[in-house]
Amino acid sequence: MLALGAMLTPASAGQRLTPAELAPAPPYDSGSGVPDPAGFFTTPNTAVAFRNVEEILPTRRVAAGPVASPLIVGKPLDVYYEFDGATHDVADFAKRTDSTGLLVLKGNHVLYEGYYQGADSQDLFMSFSAAKSFVSTLIAIALGEGKIRSLDDPIIHYLPELKGSAYETATIKQVLQMATGTSYNEEYEDKDSDIATYAAIVARSQGGLYDFSRSFKSKEPPGTTFYYATANTEVLGALVSRVTGQSLAEYMSQALWRPLGAEAPARWILDQPGAAGREMAGGGLQVRLRDYGRLGLLFAEGGRANGKQLLPAGWVETATRPQDPYVQYGKLIPSYPLGYGYQWWCLPGPHHSFTAQGIHGQFILVDPTLHVVVVKLSSWKRAWEDAKEAETYAFFDAVVAAVK
Repeated sequence: MLALGAMLTPASAGQRLTPAELAPAPPYDSGSGVPDPAGFFTTPNTAVAFRNVEEILPTRRVAAGPVASPLIVGKPLDVYYEFDGATHDVADFAKRTDSTGLLVLKGNHVLYEGYYQGADSQDLFMSFSAAKSFVSTLIAIALGEGKIRSLDDPIIHYLPELKGSAYETATIKQVLQMATGTSYNEEYEDKDSDIATYAAIVARSQGGLYDFSRSFKSKEPPGTTFYYATANTEVLGALVSRVTGQSLAEYMSQALWRPLGAEAPARWILDQPGAAGREMAGGGLQVRLRDYGRLGLLFAEGGRANGKQLLPAGWVETATRPQDPYVQYGKLIPSYPLGYGYQWWCLPGPHHSFTAQGIHGQFILVDPTLHVVVVKLSSWKRAWEDAKEAETYAFFDAVVAAVK
């Protein structure tokens, strides 16, 4: 006891070398390939960066419930598809399109599950703009709960600080449809574009992402033309938080993640650390491969999960089909066959399939007729690669044909 008492006696601080006397040491680098925040959007080691976001940027936890909804491993599905004048199998597809995770579901039966480029089943994979479909889903739940009166309401009724911006006369529906007429520019390979500034705001982690997104003036009246703008989804994220009185992560946990039966907490990138941080609504989710699949299954099953209707009746049908002339199939971009719903891309064809999409090759593809879901996560070096997108659709079509 006497010895212990002596150890606890206050003592003066130790003597230290001055900064001038302290010999320099080489910078520490774990060699893991995980970039710093400034390099997150430019690193060539995308496969590592996109599954280690928590080490790079501040995030907020989306809590899961105590029990995951079951996914049953079924008989493996052999899939062969035609592309580029040759026949390919699943292994070819994964390699040719830089996959990091690949999941095929028929209902809750797992027909294929694969991880690549060092990934495994415990990893959280970066969503990029696939997160937009999650935000749209939270809008649906808030609408069903009466927190939003109607999608035809002007969004400024809920967010009065939008006065003077491109959103002043836009309805919630028009924001969901990417038809706000904002002058914001989303050109990924232009270093001076607004999406480049958006990414820089995230990397700085000093806040201001919503203020930046709502700051743009109109280029044309809302409800006139489709123009894909991540700023629109940031405004939708602010709407969800305002009407629920919760952060996006907290509301997603309560209203979607727990009832869905997600197997693991997700995480959402913040624009600054701590309680003041706003979630990066337009593309900042990190989710396990199987939980991306569960979100797809929710839509494949008409908004039902675990025997309960989680989404308003008719939402899936409405949200995943083009509703107005400016978002019809083939009308979005010249020579591009897809249409657009409420933050979902709509695929032409008799099954009315649809997909969530994110840059660098993130997909949640859903065939609601056959209850098939394909999740394809990737590490594309460029933001978008048309040939790999087309090959992904060819693979999806082959999966649907094999199941059918």
